[in-house]
Amino acid sequence: MRASPRDFGKQAIHDHVVRLVAQRWAEPGRLRIDTNPGVERNVWTGPAQIYPDLVGWTQQGRLKAPMWIAEVETEETVTENEARTQWRDYASLGVPFFLIVPRGYRSRAQVLSAKAGIVPKGIYEYGFLNTSFLLG
Repeated sequence: MRASPRDFGKQAIHDHVVRLVAQRWAEPGRLRIDTNPGVERNVWTGPAQIYPDLVGWTQQGRLKAPMWIAEVETEETVTENEARTQWRDYASLGVPFFLIVPRGYRSRAQVLSAKAGIVPKGIYEYGFLNTSFLLG
């Protein structure tokens, strides 16, 4: 379960963003992206079976190797608790860790990451304009 609960509407937005990022970051033939939206547990990584929102994999023969992981947050989950628990766990896996936060929350995520002693590979902001998904 998540460290910080979301209401149903925010969970739907979170899960939609997870799927949109997976579509945008996929590299057919080179990189596969698996997702764990909501309470789904589709793919895990690390010895402790950690379930980040997105895992970018490369296939090496019969083995899959994680290339990066990413966590999508909503306004109420860009918190010190998330940084100290989930973000710290994800950052310790030895692959690049990315945070994806709502527009206007990047600086807060940077401060919280620093307080937790982690440095994400990147922090992206998402938003919606009319029917367009914005990520940057």
